[in-house]
Amino acid sequence: MQIIVKNIYCGKPQNIKKGDKIYRSSYKKQPVSKSQILAVGYGGLADDTQSDHENHGGEDKAICVYAKTYYEFFKTKYDIQLMECAFGENFTIARADDSNICIGDRYECGEVVFEVSQPRQPCWKISSVVGIKNLTSLLVTEYKTGFYMRVIKTGNISTKDNLKLISRDYPDMTIEHINRCSYDAKNHQVDIKKILQCEKLSTSYKNSISKRYRQKEHGIEEWQKD
Repeated sequence: MQIIVKNIYCGKPQNIKKGDKIYRSSYKKQPVSKSQILAVGYGGLADDTQSDHENHGGEDKAICVYAKTYYEFFKTKYDIQLMECAFGENFTIARADDSNICIGDRYECGEVVFEVSQPRQPCWKISSVVGIKNLTSLLVTEYKTGFYMRVIKTGNISTKDNLKLISRDYPDMTIEHINRCSYDAKNHQVDIKKILQCEKLSTSYKNSISKRYRQKEHGIEEWQKD
């Protein structure tokens, strides 16, 4: 299985205005020029930054990935026309999406080896930055969140490199399946028990889904509403 990396993006901190408030974010990313060589460390792309270190970034969230096909989905179903990198991802991919990417998948890309660590947990900033009301909640309720990867082996990649699957330990634990269970924890108690047994699922996500499991939560989180 080979996944096409359509585009790579990096972001720098900037002030973003929401109403009468201003917050700092690296959400707005710029495309990497063709044929550029990029260094990748355990924290992600060397040229990419995170502004909110409490909720974003870290080794388990080194690379944010989103599927190109979902842009087409939102255009077709909701008549939402989105600019490229609308979801602040590092990689926009083709030939795969959340329905066939699994926790623990390892991918070789150039000199680097990545490992899928957790689904993305979209927050209100997506709607805020893009300027479309309820866009964050649509990502969640349609189970099209994207996902994060950690770095297993550091090195260099280029915009010509793609993601080649080299191992899959949890073929039933797709990103989409985990999202469906998490956002309807009340009706997926048995499934969530199995999800929590995945050793390669990030600790922070385990804590989050464990809380939803215990409280039998349904629907989006408060911090995903806008």
